[in-house]
Amino acid sequence: AADALETRVHWAADAEEANRIILGIAQAAGARSVVKGKSMVTEEIELNEALQGAGIEVTETDLGEFIAQLAGEKPSHIIVPVLHKSRQDVGRLFEQRLGAPNTDEPSELNGLARRHLREKFLAADVGITGANMVVAENGTVALVENEGNGRFTTTAPRVHIAVMGME
Repeated sequence: AADALETRVHWAADAEEANRIILGIAQAAGARSVVKGKSMVTEEIELNEALQGAGIEVTETDLGEFIAQLAGEKPSHIIVPVLHKSRQDVGRLFEQRLGAPNTDEPSELNGLARRHLREKFLAADVGITGANMVVAENGTVALVENEGNGRFTTTAPRVHIAVMGME
């Protein structure tokens, strides 16, 4: 059936091939926008740059990664991507980039990001995440996250791409 779930496993020898495969899947889906969950593998292969180079909008959905993206920066820490930013820095950034009122109140900043990202989740054509473990035989993807963005990224868009390195 046309609406049946389908899983395909792709193998890539290097970053260039991985980006080519992922871009091909996104283009075949007619993607104009992509939401991404935190993934060090996609950071390492510079997936955002490859997608954006093809005209696809990419939005990071992990709060720290989202802040780094808005600032035009790379993550500074594997667990806390914007460890180098104060809440005042984030308030000024949201004011400049999102047109939000300047605040340094963490709950207000979180709410601003949540509202902005909710629109991105609902409009996205493709969701991309990392994977902590996969089972190729049946398409199972295990993904550990703590913000809820992983659930939205894997379920809101009609296509989900999980990217995993092999060690």
